[in-house]
Amino acid sequence: MKKRIVLLFLILSCFINIAYSQVSECHCKTDLIFLNEKIRKIPAYKQNKKSYENSYSKILEKADSASSLYDCQILLNTLLLSINDNHSKIYSINKGATEEIKQSPDKLSEFKKSKIYNTFPKPNINLDSLQTILQSKPLEDIEGIYSNKNNLTIGVFKTQKSENYQAIILKSGSDIWTRGEIIYTLIPFGNDYLLNIGGNTSSKRLIAYTERIANGYFYYMDFKKEERQKNYSFETLSEDTYHREELSDDITYLRVGSFSSWYPKLGDAEKFYKTLEANLNKSHLIIDIRNNGGGGNRNSNILYKLIKSYAKKNKVYVLMNHRTLSNAEQFAYKLSKLDNCQLFGQRTNGTLAYEVNDDIYNLPCNQLMAVLPSKKKSDYIKFESLGIKPDKELNMDSDWIIQLKSIIEKNH
Repeated sequence: MKKRIVLLFLILSCFINIAYSQVSECHCKTDLIFLNEKIRKIPAYKQNKKSYENSYSKILEKADSASSLYDCQILLNTLLLSINDNHSKIYSINKGATEEIKQSPDKLSEFKKSKIYNTFPKPNINLDSLQTILQSKPLEDIEGIYSNKNNLTIGVFKTQKSENYQAIILKSGSDIWTRGEIIYTLIPFGNDYLLNIGGNTSSKRLIAYTERIANGYFYYMDFKKEERQKNYSFETLSEDTYHREELSDDITYLRVGSFSSWYPKLGDAEKFYKTLEANLNKSHLIIDIRNNGGGGNRNSNILYKLIKSYAKKNKVYVLMNHRTLSNAEQFAYKLSKLDNCQLFGQRTNGTLAYEVNDDIYNLPCNQLMAVLPSKKKSDYIKFESLGIKPDKELNMDSDWIIQLKSIIEKNH
């Protein structure tokens, strides 16, 4: 009996050691194979099967050389580019330095020992020489030196033997970023869009998002070459999600910052829209959906029906920018089909053909998570990675409300 117990113990110990070994040796290739199985079940794969198969075979060959979490995240997000679904992204499960962590010296010290904190590459580059070279780059060039309001200064440069760019920290006023770290890898994928893969500026969480860089500006993350310049593409009249203001005897302004279909935000929207019923009585209406990250038709359709009725006799002007995403892009497109409606500002984010319905998967190594939308919006496929274009572009260097008011007054 005792011999049996000892034998059973040895067998169990063996399984435990094997399991532990598998976890400790978990590799990017393991995550890739799991991700591949999930991707093959989503609409975007069926829409872009040939492109994906070609990309997957190349990524599979590189997976063994992805030695860090950062390298793996880049590899997996690069694979997702092939399915042309900008909702599909890979993020770290670890949310990085939350406010709670940053406010506690002990917790911040512990965070600095973590895998995510230490995953960002530090290439052997002479930063002073690089800074001298990048300072001479013209304003319209993507390469150059940029700063943001979080006291980070980065140098963006093209990588050798590649069309990609990297952004390296040149100066940091942050507790979590240090000089010499690569914060972003930026991959061009058409129509002036860049897949920006790297760390959140305030938390160091691994993220990925669609960026555009032009005229000395990061359109999404608000880095800029000329530090004193103000980026008016972000500047709405109010920080409130829902806001109404009378700009003149003839112009009403509405700020709509979210189309969330979940309470309590949906309840706020419903109350706001209720105040508009039979109460839009001026001949010009500005609808500001800049920085609106989307939501769902359950919210936006309420407003659309109101505007559709209003536009039969009055003029509608939609303000949008690169941060106008998803359902907000769909909303802008539907409004553009109305006879008395025009779009102003910037081309939108180009993330509107698919819909996320809790489609989130933790990858096997338990470091990264995948967002893989399971619902396709066929009417918008042609706008994915293209965005909705405005009827008139607005200048980023001066107030967009003032620019639009001037256009309205000039034409009427």
